[in-house]
Amino acid sequence: MDPITALQTASAIIGIVDFGTRLLSATTEIYQSASGHTARDVGLLTLSDELKTLGKQLQDRLQAAPSAASASDSTLQSLSVRCIEASNRLHAAIRDLQANRSGNGRISTTANSFASALKALWKQGEIESLKEELAEIRSQITFAAIISVLSESKQDDQRHMELKDRLDQITKKLDSRDDIARHFAEELAQVTARNDSSHLIHRHRDLVDFLWGMDWKSWVARYGKNMLSDSQPAPHTHINGVPIPMKILGSLSFREINSRKVAIPEAYASTCSWIFQHSEADENSEKLEWSSFPTWLKQRDEKLYWITGKLGSGKSTLMKYIIDHPELQTYLNEYAGDLPCLQANFFFWNPGSEMETSQEGLLHTLLHQCLEARPELIPAVAPRRWALYTLVGGQTVAPDWTWKELKESFDILCSFHGKDFRLALFIDGLDEFRDSEKSPDVLINWIRDTATKYGIKICVSSRPWSVFSDAFKREPSLTMQDLSRRDIEHFVRTEFDNSDAFQELKEVFHDDATSIIEEIIERAQGVFLWVNLVVRNLLSTLVDNPSLADLRRKLSEIPDDIIGLYNAIWRSIPAERRCRSSKILQICADSWSNYSAEVVWLATEDNPNPQVLANARIHSVMKRILDGHTRGICELVRGDVRFLHRSAADWVKADLTKAEICSKAPPDFEPKLNLLEACLQYQMVIDASNVLEGSGLSWYIGEILFEGITELYRTATADRMSQLSVRLIQAMENVGNLGHNVAEQDHTYRPQFWQAEPHGSTARGCLNTSWFAPHFRKSVWAENCFVGSAASAGFIDYVRKKLQDNPSLLIPNEGKISILENAMFIEYSGESSLLGHNSYLKGRLEIIQFILETSPYRYETVLGQPIDGKVASGGA
Repeated sequence: MDPITALQTASAIIGIVDFGTRLLSATTEIYQSASGHTARDVGLLTLSDELKTLGKQLQDRLQAAPSAASASDSTLQSLSVRCIEASNRLHAAIRDLQANRSGNGRISTTANSFASALKALWKQGEIESLKEELAEIRSQITFAAIISVLSESKQDDQRHMELKDRLDQITKKLDSRDDIARHFAEELAQVTARNDSSHLIHRHRDLVDFLWGMDWKSWVARYGKNMLSDSQPAPHTHINGVPIPMKILGSLSFREINSRKVAIPEAYASTCSWIFQHSEADENSEKLEWSSFPTWLKQRDEKLYWITGKLGSGKSTLMKYIIDHPELQTYLNEYAGDLPCLQANFFFWNPGSEMETSQEGLLHTLLHQCLEARPELIPAVAPRRWALYTLVGGQTVAPDWTWKELKESFDILCSFHGKDFRLALFIDGLDEFRDSEKSPDVLINWIRDTATKYGIKICVSSRPWSVFSDAFKREPSLTMQDLSRRDIEHFVRTEFDNSDAFQELKEVFHDDATSIIEEIIERAQGVFLWVNLVVRNLLSTLVDNPSLADLRRKLSEIPDDIIGLYNAIWRSIPAERRCRSSKILQICADSWSNYSAEVVWLATEDNPNPQVLANARIHSVMKRILDGHTRGICELVRGDVRFLHRSAADWVKADLTKAEICSKAPPDFEPKLNLLEACLQYQMVIDASNVLEGSGLSWYIGEILFEGITELYRTATADRMSQLSVRLIQAMENVGNLGHNVAEQDHTYRPQFWQAEPHGSTARGCLNTSWFAPHFRKSVWAENCFVGSAASAGFIDYVRKKLQDNPSLLIPNEGKISILENAMFIEYSGESSLLGHNSYLKGRLEIIQFILETSPYRYETVLGQPIDGKVASGGA
């Protein structure tokens, strides 16, 4: 369908929809005929004639159009059919009113008599249903028309023409008497303009509001994914140098997206292989007390599979083994049949970041994995973002992902299950889900709904808490501690066999050595974490003290429970090491994420020399430090320091344990501040600009400074903050200097480096492209500065020192956001979680008071723009 015909068809639909919407409106309307005349009352026959005229125009357009040659043509025709059906319902409403109306059959539009009268004949649900149908058609026809023009432009020599220019070109060719079509084309041209001048920013925001307001789940359900595929740009099309699919995948990714899975230890050699066993009995012909996993994998039913077990029994290790095992794909291919199989996984991790413990993080990860494997699905699964980037390109910033959009996109993905592919999900650690506003029931219900509604295969794991047991007890399942005895026995015997010290003793004291091994296996009670820590500690004892008597004594002192074991390990650490042990444990417990061996070494070393990191890898040194100072409680995983298990984090954070551990650290040690200082020291030995590009610098700022230090302000006493004030100010000064140094090296970060983004972007969402990007209620471009961002976070000590040292920072300038405005108006990354905290508000209020008392300047700009101009343009 050529673009002129497409726009004429779309405008004919718009005419009917707008006419019907006015009739059904709950607000006062003045009737306006197709010829433009208005009246305060109108005959029902006139309404009927007007509707017939509009309907005939649409029918004529459809008859003149060629048969559907593309998905966009089919969509326009489908919308036309829906519009005609809605028109018929409106005709029925008019006929019903005519049959029940006495007198002259006229309707007073000022009193909104049509809708009022119709309520007496129709159920309210019928009226609302028709209004919703008209509203949906209105929003969908706008997008369908845009896609139709884009699709047509790909077929001819207009391929590289801006969409706005193409629409302007088409508008000139439209019949001058067809006002609706011309106005509609002009509306589309304005909405899709790719101009970054300030007077058109609101057009971009209108487009964002329009795209984010559409019901895309309904769109894909009605028209499929092919319509959006028509709009795919040429392969070389990029957004600021990044292909559109990669841009969308990048928006789903987050720093810790694979951290938990990577950190889970590989299954010990020759263990866990029983999970793919077909037999229902073991080698002694005893019935296995578990539901066959291979049988479940091959079945096409709605049953979940539940892996459960005690704390530390190896559930996560088994889940990782399953996901990485080649046999899994073999069974899933049988389950998928003729369709390809798509699989995704997520590992909840309670000590981790918010994204590692939430439903939002779960959907971010599942969507990222699925779309990375099937990028051709991105236009359909993330239609808002695909449409926005296709229409406007890099001149706009997409809003952050919300739960609503994530769920909608995931539902769209699931709707292709059984048609384009079969989906299998593996979700580990449901008991590590952490959300202050949601109970585990919310997560359980979502999992169940996904499995039953779409027929998707889902395997989950959790501890046997009552909430999970009640939900999954009728599902196929296995209990780890009932099945892991042989794996534990294999692990213990192999580890002791590999110990030269133990083998030397065993040759002399065979029976005693053997009984120690059997006692360890028996006491483990199927808990792999317990036996792992015990074996590591016993073997380290043998190195310096090869005595079976001392080994048995040490074993007898070890508690059977995990928490008791941690206490025993802590007590076993030599007193001279506990200072650094305390630092390491506090940093691991205090972090939102994992920190590299280099950063943790700098944060815990006395008077470290960062230059040594430039010439040597510190990983082997850090591994020895962790072994000697935490005895297995913390470990090094792919260069990052982290707890061995979630239970270790819980143990450190318990009040009594925390008090004991913290008492061993120096008085001036503060985990958040030491980490920030260590990160800044690390920059001395690496290329700072590369860190910024790799999200390192933005991560330090977002995670440590604007979350960690903010929390320190919130939780520390006034005396503690006074003690840390000098170090804190210097650290923040170094952050600001580092940022400016990066900007000096890479001019693409200046002056936009401090620029605020429009379209509802938050600072955290823009860290990779512009370091600090406050959120505005209105669309405004303006420069910000680091001191301003510190003011928005309430960092009173640093802001006061900077303003005292450099009063010129207080001068309000056009095009820049003042320090005062930052303190008063600007939201920053952590505000949503801090608004209720008095210390956060107190810091901002103190900054405002300080500026008002010391600044001699008169403020004649608002958010970087002259006050008169803002008032004149209707801004706030």
